[in-house]
Amino acid sequence: MSKKCLGTVVAIMAGVALILVTSVSVSGQGPRATATAWEPSRTPDGQPNIQGFWGTDEYAGSLETGFRDPVTVKLQGGRRVGSPAAVAAGKPVSMIVDPPDGKIPYQAWAETRRQEIRSRYGATGKPETARDVGPELSCTIGLPRIVYFADFQVVQTPGYVIMSWERTREYRVIPLDGRPRLSPNVKLHMGDARGSWEGNTLVVNTTNINDWGWFDGGGTIHTDAMSLLERFTIVDANTLKYQVTVTDPKTFTRPWTMAFTLERAHAGEEGYELLELACAEGERALVPLLGGERQR
Repeated sequence: MSKKCLGTVVAIMAGVALILVTSVSVSGQGPRATATAWEPSRTPDGQPNIQGFWGTDEYAGSLETGFRDPVTVKLQGGRRVGSPAAVAAGKPVSMIVDPPDGKIPYQAWAETRRQEIRSRYGATGKPETARDVGPELSCTIGLPRIVYFADFQVVQTPGYVIMSWERTREYRVIPLDGRPRLSPNVKLHMGDARGSWEGNTLVVNTTNINDWGWFDGGGTIHTDAMSLLERFTIVDANTLKYQVTVTDPKTFTRPWTMAFTLERAHAGEEGYELLELACAEGERALVPLLGGERQR
């Protein structure tokens, strides 16, 4: 073969190789180049639209008592929770992503008080005050427990995000205009919330929370110094990623964070709506629980 012919063959082969490499590169990059992040519809005032019903299928139960507790998550009621491997092995999985050990970083006095409540409120214990009894009995669930306790509805109006629960008639009105906060002397069991949108993430900072709520049904307490930083991130039309950082310098040695997934609920149930739950303050069961004279 002449040098001229050989050069022609080499040139043709190089050209074919270039075409193949380019084709593979384009086909490999094509989906990434053309794919776009999922974008939600918008409300009339421009908010990402998250209206509807939401809930989590991650139920929690304490290792010590069986109460619902953010420390551990297990399979309950046939609903999936945690990682499949952990569930299959029957191992509890923490919703707490920080600290890494999945434990609530209690100060010593708070852990002692927590265990005291559990000893008084357990099957063989005897509550001594109303504060030894679960706040749900007094129609209070509070934050952040209510988010993973029951399904809730989101309604958006210009400048506000509103969340409401059927359970104990809880609700949150979250203004987005950066208005001044309430006086620090005002304490509410759902706190004083302020929200803003960071792209497709609703960021809610809540202060002024009173100390009646628990994180579970078994004495996992906080004080009225607690504040919450929540992030509701839109993943797709039916999924929100929820993350909450808890700060309470009176109770915990450091801030700590929980994270889990909220899924759209009741989407296929036409006409579904929240109804009034007739939870009454001054629950009469406190009388036999506390012997009547010790209520306070």
